[in-house]
Amino acid sequence: MGFNPYRDFISGLILSSLIPEDKWSTLPQIKKANVVGPYHFNGIIEGFTIVADSALRTYTGRRDMIVTDLDGPMEIILGDKNAIKVVHAHGDNIQRIGDLVPRLKGTVLGTTQSIPHGTVRNIGGFTDGDRSIIMAKLMGAVEVEVFGFNFEDPVDEPVDRKLLKLEIAKEIIEELKNIRLTYH
Repeated sequence: MGFNPYRDFISGLILSSLIPEDKWSTLPQIKKANVVGPYHFNGIIEGFTIVADSALRTYTGRRDMIVTDLDGPMEIILGDKNAIKVVHAHGDNIQRIGDLVPRLKGTVLGTTQSIPHGTVRNIGGFTDGDRSIIMAKLMGAVEVEVFGFNFEDPVDEPVDRKLLKLEIAKEIIEELKNIRLTYH
């Protein structure tokens, strides 16, 4: 897909420098989680809820964690004082990391698709959606209710590139072990 591994690594280094305190050990331990994707779900959700940033364009409900590569609605992400922010570093968002991460409120965690460094971890995943499910698993969830995911009809452009990303994300999710996913 044309990713530059050097820029991915540099992005992770910059993100780590902006998150001086390692907060990974402060994550809550949960047995069940909800994950919300961008496909127009706005019902009432009970329990720990992880929201992929593109879902914030339509979803206005509960959010305990936001998983973002900083291309979602930043006014919502920057204004949220309570949700844990999981920021993903990649070669295409270096500028946004430098501009936006220092302005985030509350707990901020960093992830990378490259070599982990300092406070930034490589947890796997390819999109904010599958990284959201991986975060639920990392916190101990054995059951995840998944809302607003559609792997065949992307909400982002360009459609052909996003379809390929969603295909990879679906494969990653299907490979997860010891977790029960229920799609709504």
